[in-house]
Amino acid sequence: MASAALTLPRVLLASAALRISLMVYGEWQDAHLEVRYTDVDYLVFSDAAASVAAGRSPFARATYRYSPLLAYLLLPNSLLHPAWGKLLFSAADLLVGLFINTILKLRGVPDRTRIWSVIAWLFNPFTFTIGTRGNCRVLQAAF
Repeated sequence: MASAALTLPRVLLASAALRISLMVYGEWQDAHLEVRYTDVDYLVFSDAAASVAAGRSPFARATYRYSPLLAYLLLPNSLLHPAWGKLLFSAADLLVGLFINTILKLRGVPDRTRIWSVIAWLFNPFTFTIGTRGNCRVLQAAF
């Protein structure tokens, strides 16, 4: 059994808090520093979503080379808040952590090893930075 400090809900909550903190920091960095935190492709995704919201094709922007589905998934960037996509991508990242736990549980992996495997994914700087910067690659990992 995993120790009380390392339960799946606590790990997910801490991981979600980290991602939200990074998104908030990223907004500050984008507004105040020359080097942006936000992935340049996120601006392309957001422009495509704005184009769809205006009734046009996501391919109106010459640099948009992604699935139209991505533009539709990011419609709330134009309608609710520009950080919607980053929240979506970060949620997909947390979902991958849940998938890791579920797959390992189905394979009979002990609780402690499962939790540490989830931690290895969710607290890997490479993985948590991808979604919080607005890169959609984490959706591929979740799918």
